[in-house]
Parts: sequence; C-alpha cells; structure tokens
Amino acid sequence: MSNTELNPIDIAKNALLREANYLDDRAWENWLALYTDNATYWVPAWRDENNETADPSCEISQIYHTSRRELVERVERVTSDKSVTTMPLPRTTHFITNIIATRDGDKCIDVRANWMVQIYQPRTTKQTANFGYYEYRLKLVESTWLIDFKKIHLKNDLVPALLDFYTL
Repeated sequence: MSNTELNPIDIAKNALLREANYLDDRAWENWLALYTDNATYWVPAWRDENNETADPSCEISQIYHTSRRELVERVERVTSDKSVTTMPLPRTTHFITNIIATRDGDKCIDVRANWMVQIYQPRTTKQTANFGYYEYRLKLVESTWLIDFKKIHLKNDLVPALLDFYTL
C-alpha cells in the first residue's frame, strides 16, 4: 500500500505520536526531521478570556516560527548550555488523544488532536501540566509525511513554568 492510499487517521497518529516521543526523548534531530523546510509553528496568545490572537504578523504570539531553520535555532539555544532558564531541561510526557484527520487531496492531511504535557522540573521538583488542542497540516514530501503547519492552542496560558517547544 502506498503512502497516498493509507488511512489519514493512521498517518496522523504515526506522525503525532512520533513527534511526542521525540520531544520526550529529547531526540531533537529526529523531531526537526518531521518538519518541512517552510513549516509554520505557531502558538497564539489569548487576546481576552474567549479569543486567541488571529494574525501573527500584527498580534502577539507565545511562539511563532515560519521555517524549520527557526526551529533549529530554537533547539540550538536549548542545547547550547547558554540558556540558564532551561538548565536542567524539564522532563516531559506528552499525551495525545481524540485525533481527527481528513485528507485534502493526495498530498495533504489536516489533523486536530487534544493534548496534554506533564512537566517535571528537576531543579525545583515541581510538576505542572500544559494542555489544549493541536491543528496540523501534514504534507507528503517525496514518500514521507511531514508537518507543514502546526498551531498549538494552549488552553492554560497562565502557566507557572517556562513555555517552549518541548513543553507543548
């Protein structure tokens, strides 16, 4: 069975669960390899209690990147030992559920999934959790499904811990 014939739910589960495992295992190169060169990675901020910001070009975002290169720079910052706020890195476990996937032609799949990340801070021994839902666009590049767009809707944006790509 070719990649274009697989069930979109199976493709989405595979991509999302691999991404979660790579983040929890700190397998940064594998995580980065899941993204297209032009991938968008976006965590909008909340404008008020009911509405997120809608336009990252003119409204504030928690995180906004428009290429894998920008994600590479973020990983380099975290792994450089120059970011005191991330040393030591927290331990995380990502949970993903309620995955809904719909095919948009032969080369794109749109996905929505609920998520929660349990975070343990070894420096302070505190535990926190972030949660919300993801929107993804997976794109078939050659014979591999890659993340071309990821929007993270963070429901508890007033968290008592550092927010970064590995805690979302």
